[in-house]
Amino acid sequence: MINEGKYTFKSYAIVLNADRTVLKLNPALKKLGYEFEWIDETELEANFSEIFNVPKSNERPLTIMIGREFKGISHELHNALVHTPPFGEIMHMEFPGILLLYKLKDFDITGDIMDSTIEHIEFKTFFDFANDLLLQMRLFKIGEIRYSQFFNITSETRQIGLRKTGISIGSRGDYTLTDEEAEKLSNELIIKYETNNLTELSIKNFNVVYDLPDVRLRFITLVTCLESLFNFGKEQIAHTISRHLSIILSDNKEQFKENYKRIKKLYNTRSSIVHGGDYTGDIIKDYLELSDKVRVAIKYCNVPNMTKENLFEDLNSSGF
Repeated sequence: MINEGKYTFKSYAIVLNADRTVLKLNPALKKLGYEFEWIDETELEANFSEIFNVPKSNERPLTIMIGREFKGISHELHNALVHTPPFGEIMHMEFPGILLLYKLKDFDITGDIMDSTIEHIEFKTFFDFANDLLLQMRLFKIGEIRYSQFFNITSETRQIGLRKTGISIGSRGDYTLTDEEAEKLSNELIIKYETNNLTELSIKNFNVVYDLPDVRLRFITLVTCLESLFNFGKEQIAHTISRHLSIILSDNKEQFKENYKRIKKLYNTRSSIVHGGDYTGDIIKDYLELSDKVRVAIKYCNVPNMTKENLFEDLNSSGF
Protein backbone atom coordinates (compact mmCIF):
# COMPACT_ATOMS: atom_id res chain seq x y z
CA MET A 1 0.00 0.00 0.00
CA ILE A 2 1.44 3.39 -1.01
CA ASN A 3 1.25 6.14 1.61
CA GLU A 4 -0.69 9.28 0.85
CA GLY A 5 1.36 12.02 -0.78
CA LYS A 6 2.85 13.22 -4.07
CA TYR A 7 4.41 10.71 -6.46
CA THR A 8 5.61 10.42 -10.01
CA PHE A 9 3.96 7.91 -12.27
CA LYS A 10 6.22 6.82 -15.15
CA SER A 11 4.82 4.99 -18.17
CA TYR A 12 7.13 3.11 -20.52
CA ALA A 13 7.11 1.31 -23.84
CA ILE A 14 10.01 -0.93 -24.85
CA VAL A 15 10.99 -0.06 -28.41
CA LEU A 16 12.31 -2.77 -30.73
CA ASN A 17 14.18 -2.54 -34.01
CA ALA A 18 15.17 1.11 -33.69
CA ASP A 19 18.61 2.49 -32.91
CA ARG A 20 19.61 5.48 -30.82
CA THR A 21 19.25 7.89 -33.73
CA VAL A 22 15.57 8.21 -32.76
CA LEU A 23 16.76 10.12 -29.69
CA LYS A 24 17.10 13.04 -32.13
CA LEU A 25 13.30 13.35 -31.91
CA ASN A 26 13.42 14.17 -28.19
CA PRO A 27 13.33 17.99 -28.49
CA ALA A 28 10.04 17.69 -30.38
CA LEU A 29 8.69 14.89 -28.18
CA LYS A 30 9.44 16.79 -24.95
CA LYS A 31 7.07 19.53 -26.10
CA LEU A 32 4.36 16.87 -26.22
CA GLY A 33 5.33 15.46 -22.82
CA TYR A 34 7.20 12.35 -23.96
CA GLU A 35 10.80 11.23 -24.50
CA PHE A 36 12.94 8.38 -25.80
CA GLU A 37 15.58 7.03 -23.41
CA TRP A 38 18.48 4.64 -23.91
CA ILE A 39 19.07 2.35 -20.91
CA ASP A 40 22.44 0.59 -20.85
CA GLU A 41 23.01 -2.75 -19.17
CA THR A 42 24.15 -1.22 -15.88
CA GLU A 43 20.98 0.81 -15.38
CA LEU A 44 18.94 -2.12 -16.68
CA GLU A 45 20.27 -4.23 -13.82
CA ALA A 46 19.83 -1.48 -11.22
CA ASN A 47 16.41 -0.09 -12.10
CA PHE A 48 14.58 -2.22 -14.68
CA SER A 49 15.21 -5.87 -13.85
CA GLU A 50 11.52 -6.14 -12.87
CA ILE A 51 10.62 -5.94 -16.57
CA PHE A 52 12.07 -9.43 -16.90
CA ASN A 53 10.56 -10.72 -13.65
CA VAL A 54 13.87 -10.47 -11.79
CA PRO A 55 13.23 -8.75 -8.41
CA LYS A 56 15.19 -5.57 -7.75
CA SER A 57 18.24 -6.19 -5.55
CA ASN A 58 21.53 -4.46 -4.83
CA GLU A 59 23.11 -7.62 -3.48
CA ARG A 60 23.34 -9.82 -6.58
CA PRO A 61 26.94 -10.23 -7.85
CA LEU A 62 27.42 -8.88 -11.39
CA THR A 63 29.55 -11.77 -12.57
CA ILE A 64 28.70 -11.94 -16.30
CA MET A 65 30.58 -9.45 -18.46
CA ILE A 66 28.94 -8.31 -21.70
CA GLY A 67 29.51 -5.67 -24.36
CA ARG A 68 32.55 -3.89 -25.64
CA GLU A 69 33.10 -2.21 -22.26
CA PHE A 70 32.72 -5.52 -20.36
CA LYS A 71 30.20 -4.24 -17.85
CA GLY A 72 28.63 -6.79 -15.55
CA ILE A 73 25.12 -8.09 -15.08
CA SER A 74 23.91 -10.74 -12.72
CA HIS A 75 23.44 -14.38 -13.62
CA GLU A 76 19.72 -13.99 -12.83
CA LEU A 77 19.19 -11.12 -15.27
CA HIS A 78 21.39 -12.77 -17.90
CA ASN A 79 19.29 -15.94 -17.71
CA ALA A 80 16.05 -13.94 -17.92
CA LEU A 81 17.24 -12.01 -20.98
CA VAL A 82 18.36 -15.14 -22.79
CA HIS A 83 14.97 -16.74 -22.28
CA THR A 84 12.90 -13.64 -23.11
CA PRO A 85 12.77 -13.19 -26.89
CA PRO A 86 13.79 -10.90 -28.47
CA PHE A 87 15.98 -9.57 -25.63
CA GLY A 88 18.51 -12.37 -25.80
CA GLU A 89 20.25 -10.44 -28.57
CA ILE A 90 21.22 -7.77 -26.02
CA MET A 91 24.06 -10.06 -25.00
CA HIS A 92 25.57 -9.81 -28.48
CA MET A 93 25.39 -6.03 -28.83
CA GLU A 94 28.54 -3.93 -28.86
CA PHE A 95 26.96 -1.53 -26.35
CA PRO A 96 24.12 -3.53 -24.73
CA GLY A 97 20.92 -1.82 -23.71
CA ILE A 98 17.28 -1.19 -24.57
CA LEU A 99 15.38 1.79 -25.98
CA LEU A 100 12.37 3.10 -24.08
CA LEU A 101 9.66 5.65 -24.76
CA TYR A 102 8.40 7.18 -21.52
CA LYS A 103 6.20 9.83 -19.96
CA LEU A 104 6.30 11.30 -16.45
CA LYS A 105 3.12 12.20 -14.62
CA ASP A 106 2.98 13.75 -11.15
CA PHE A 107 -0.06 12.78 -9.09
CA ASP A 108 -1.41 12.78 -5.55
CA ILE A 109 -2.33 9.68 -3.55
CA THR A 110 -5.25 10.74 -1.36
CA GLY A 111 -6.53 7.36 -0.23
CA ASP A 112 -9.60 7.87 -2.38
CA ILE A 113 -11.07 5.13 -4.57
CA MET A 114 -10.17 7.30 -7.60
CA ASP A 115 -6.42 6.75 -7.06
CA SER A 116 -6.35 3.57 -9.16
CA THR A 117 -8.64 5.11 -11.79
CA ILE A 118 -6.21 8.00 -12.30
CA GLU A 119 -3.44 5.47 -12.81
CA HIS A 120 -5.40 3.54 -15.45
CA ILE A 121 -6.42 6.70 -17.30
CA GLU A 122 -2.84 7.92 -17.43
CA PHE A 123 -1.61 4.56 -18.67
CA LYS A 124 -4.22 4.50 -21.44
CA THR A 125 -3.28 8.06 -22.46
CA PHE A 126 0.33 6.95 -22.77
CA PHE A 127 -0.64 3.79 -24.67
CA ASP A 128 -2.73 5.74 -27.19
CA PHE A 129 -0.01 8.33 -27.82
CA ALA A 130 2.71 5.68 -28.13
CA ASN A 131 0.75 3.95 -30.87
CA ASP A 132 0.02 7.24 -32.63
CA LEU A 133 3.74 8.02 -32.55
CA LEU A 134 4.56 4.57 -33.90
CA LEU A 135 2.16 5.10 -36.79
CA GLN A 136 3.67 8.50 -37.62
CA MET A 137 7.18 7.04 -37.61
CA ARG A 138 6.12 4.12 -39.81
CA LEU A 139 4.40 6.45 -42.26
CA PHE A 140 7.56 8.54 -42.44
CA LYS A 141 9.91 5.77 -43.63
CA ILE A 142 10.48 2.03 -43.83
CA GLY A 143 11.67 0.21 -40.71
CA GLU A 144 10.45 -2.60 -38.48
CA ILE A 145 10.03 -0.41 -35.40
CA ARG A 146 7.57 -1.81 -32.85
CA TYR A 147 6.89 -2.13 -29.11
CA SER A 148 7.34 -5.34 -27.16
CA GLN A 149 5.47 -4.24 -24.03
CA PHE A 150 4.09 -1.33 -22.04
CA PHE A 151 4.43 -0.93 -18.28
CA ASN A 152 4.53 1.68 -15.51
CA ILE A 153 6.58 2.27 -12.38
CA THR A 154 5.73 4.52 -9.43
CA SER A 155 8.44 6.63 -7.83
CA GLU A 156 8.20 5.18 -4.31
CA THR A 157 7.89 1.43 -4.84
CA ARG A 158 9.85 1.09 -8.12
CA GLN A 159 7.53 -1.83 -8.77
CA ILE A 160 5.83 -2.46 -12.09
CA GLY A 161 2.10 -1.87 -11.84
CA LEU A 162 0.14 -2.10 -15.07
CA ARG A 163 1.65 -4.07 -17.93
CA LYS A 164 0.54 -4.74 -21.50
CA THR A 165 2.42 -7.01 -23.90
CA GLY A 166 2.68 -6.15 -27.59
CA ILE A 167 3.13 -8.36 -30.64
CA SER A 168 6.64 -9.59 -31.39
CA ILE A 169 7.12 -11.59 -34.58
CA GLY A 170 10.90 -11.67 -34.66
CA SER A 171 11.37 -9.20 -37.50
CA ARG A 172 14.68 -7.39 -37.72
CA GLY A 173 16.15 -4.24 -39.24
CA ASP A 174 16.85 -1.01 -37.45
CA TYR A 175 14.71 2.08 -37.85
CA THR A 176 17.29 4.84 -38.19
CA LEU A 177 17.08 8.59 -38.72
CA THR A 178 19.61 10.92 -40.30
CA ASP A 179 19.84 14.47 -38.95
CA GLU A 180 17.82 15.71 -41.92
CA GLU A 181 15.16 13.02 -41.48
CA ALA A 182 14.92 13.66 -37.75
CA GLU A 183 14.40 17.38 -38.33
CA LYS A 184 11.71 16.78 -40.93
CA LEU A 185 9.86 14.20 -38.84
CA SER A 186 10.13 16.43 -35.75
CA ASN A 187 8.31 19.17 -37.63
CA GLU A 188 5.51 16.75 -38.54
CA LEU A 189 4.89 15.07 -35.17
CA ILE A 190 1.55 15.76 -33.53
CA ILE A 191 -0.01 14.60 -30.27
CA LYS A 192 -2.96 12.87 -31.97
CA TYR A 193 -2.85 11.47 -35.50
CA GLU A 194 -6.34 11.84 -36.90
CA THR A 195 -7.67 9.81 -39.82
CA ASN A 196 -10.59 10.62 -42.07
CA ASN A 197 -13.31 8.34 -43.45
CA LEU A 198 -11.29 7.73 -46.60
CA THR A 199 -8.03 6.70 -44.92
CA GLU A 200 -9.22 4.99 -41.73
CA LEU A 201 -9.37 1.44 -43.09
CA SER A 202 -6.25 1.88 -45.21
CA ILE A 203 -4.24 3.02 -42.18
CA LYS A 204 -5.49 0.09 -40.10
CA ASN A 205 -4.34 -2.30 -42.82
CA PHE A 206 -1.01 -0.46 -43.05
CA ASN A 207 -0.41 -1.07 -39.34
CA VAL A 208 -1.45 -4.72 -39.62
CA VAL A 209 1.32 -5.23 -42.20
CA TYR A 210 3.97 -4.92 -39.48
CA ASP A 211 2.46 -7.84 -37.58
CA LEU A 212 2.52 -10.25 -40.52
CA PRO A 213 5.52 -12.63 -40.66
CA ASP A 214 5.14 -13.54 -44.35
CA VAL A 215 6.24 -10.93 -46.88
CA ARG A 216 3.63 -12.19 -49.38
CA LEU A 217 0.85 -11.45 -46.89
CA ARG A 218 2.39 -8.05 -46.29
CA PHE A 219 2.43 -7.34 -50.02
CA ILE A 220 -1.21 -8.36 -50.46
CA THR A 221 -2.29 -6.24 -47.49
CA LEU A 222 -0.47 -3.18 -48.85
CA VAL A 223 -2.38 -3.53 -52.11
CA THR A 224 -5.56 -3.69 -50.03
CA CYS A 225 -4.56 -0.31 -48.59
CA LEU A 226 -4.51 1.12 -52.11
CA GLU A 227 -7.81 -0.53 -53.03
CA SER A 228 -9.40 1.05 -49.99
CA LEU A 229 -8.20 4.49 -51.08
CA PHE A 230 -8.61 4.42 -54.84
CA ASN A 231 -11.05 1.75 -55.97
CA PHE A 232 -14.66 2.66 -56.72
CA GLY A 233 -16.12 -0.59 -58.05
CA LYS A 234 -15.50 -4.08 -59.42
CA GLU A 235 -14.31 -3.06 -62.87
CA GLN A 236 -10.77 -2.10 -63.94
CA ILE A 237 -9.42 -2.17 -60.39
CA ALA A 238 -5.78 -2.44 -61.46
CA HIS A 239 -6.19 0.44 -63.92
CA THR A 240 -7.98 2.69 -61.42
CA ILE A 241 -5.42 2.18 -58.68
CA SER A 242 -2.47 2.53 -61.06
CA ARG A 243 -3.85 5.68 -62.65
CA HIS A 244 -4.73 7.50 -59.45
CA LEU A 245 -1.58 6.62 -57.56
CA SER A 246 0.54 7.54 -60.60
CA ILE A 247 -1.04 10.99 -60.70
CA ILE A 248 -0.07 11.54 -57.06
CA LEU A 249 3.50 10.35 -57.65
CA SER A 250 4.13 12.21 -60.94
CA ASP A 251 5.07 15.75 -61.92
CA ASN A 252 4.65 15.30 -65.67
CA LYS A 253 3.24 12.95 -68.31
CA GLU A 254 6.46 11.00 -68.77
CA GLN A 255 6.71 10.26 -65.06
CA PHE A 256 3.04 9.35 -65.09
CA LYS A 257 3.56 6.76 -67.83
CA GLU A 258 6.49 5.16 -66.05
CA ASN A 259 4.75 5.11 -62.69
CA TYR A 260 1.58 3.71 -64.23
CA LYS A 261 3.44 0.77 -65.77
CA ARG A 262 5.31 0.06 -62.56
CA ILE A 263 2.24 0.18 -60.30
CA LYS A 264 0.27 -1.98 -62.75
CA LYS A 265 3.08 -4.53 -62.57
CA LEU A 266 3.04 -4.45 -58.77
CA TYR A 267 -0.72 -5.02 -58.79
CA ASN A 268 -0.28 -7.97 -61.14
CA THR A 269 2.27 -9.36 -58.67
CA ARG A 270 -0.45 -9.27 -56.05
CA SER A 271 -2.75 -11.23 -58.38
CA SER A 272 -0.05 -13.83 -59.02
CA ILE A 273 0.44 -14.33 -55.28
CA VAL A 274 -3.28 -14.52 -54.47
CA HIS A 275 -4.18 -16.86 -57.33
CA GLY A 276 -1.17 -19.14 -57.08
CA GLY A 277 0.47 -18.00 -60.28
CA ASP A 278 4.17 -18.02 -61.09
CA TYR A 279 6.18 -15.17 -59.65
CA THR A 280 9.89 -14.89 -60.39
CA GLY A 281 10.62 -11.39 -59.13
CA ASP A 282 12.30 -10.18 -55.92
CA ILE A 283 9.40 -10.07 -53.47
CA ILE A 284 11.37 -8.22 -50.78
CA LYS A 285 12.42 -5.49 -53.21
CA ASP A 286 8.89 -5.20 -54.58
CA TYR A 287 7.42 -5.06 -51.07
CA LEU A 288 9.75 -2.23 -50.02
CA GLU A 289 8.90 -0.27 -53.17
CA LEU A 290 5.19 -0.81 -52.71
CA SER A 291 5.33 0.19 -49.04
CA ASP A 292 6.89 3.54 -49.93
CA LYS A 293 4.18 4.18 -52.51
CA VAL A 294 1.48 3.33 -49.97
CA ARG A 295 2.99 5.83 -47.52
CA VAL A 296 2.76 8.60 -50.10
CA ALA A 297 -0.82 7.64 -50.96
CA ILE A 298 -2.01 7.60 -47.34
CA LYS A 299 -0.41 10.93 -46.47
CA TYR A 300 -1.80 12.53 -49.64
CA CYS A 301 -5.33 11.35 -48.83
CA ASN A 302 -5.28 11.93 -45.08
CA VAL A 303 -6.37 15.55 -45.02
CA PRO A 304 -9.47 16.87 -43.22
CA ASN A 305 -12.82 16.27 -44.93
CA MET A 306 -11.29 14.36 -47.86
CA THR A 307 -13.77 11.95 -49.44
CA LYS A 308 -13.31 9.50 -52.30
CA GLU A 309 -15.48 11.73 -54.49
CA ASN A 310 -13.38 14.81 -53.70
CA LEU A 311 -10.20 12.83 -54.25
CA PHE A 312 -11.30 11.62 -57.68
CA GLU A 313 -12.32 15.12 -58.72
CA ASP A 314 -8.93 16.41 -57.64
CA LEU A 315 -7.03 13.67 -59.48
CA ASN A 316 -9.13 13.90 -62.63
CA SER A 317 -8.35 17.60 -62.91
CA SER A 318 -4.58 16.99 -63.03
CA GLY A 319 -4.46 16.87 -66.83
CA PHE A 320 -2.60 13.55 -67.18
